[in-house]
Amino acid sequence: MSFVAVKPQLLVEAPKANVAILFFKVVFGAEEVGRTLNPKHKAKHELPLILSAELKIAGSTILVTDLVDDTSSPLVFSHIHVHIF
Repeated sequence: MSFVAVKPQLLVEAPKANVAILFFKVVFGAEEVGRTLNPKHKAKHELPLILSAELKIAGSTILVTDLVDDTSSPLVFSHIHVHIF
């Protein structure tokens, strides 16, 4: 089995993914390739939450997502998933 790419996904406490994206753009010169919004949670927040935003940093790709805890479990502030392609 061979893999073409690994895409780390940063899950950020909602609704702070947009702030994280701006940080990556300013500090690392990230380019936003695409963004998918979550219309389901728009009414609860000023801005629609981010399901996934794909950023390119120095030829590498990362994904940034607003983490919404719809369960009664404690809120996880951030953690990383790695997608292997």
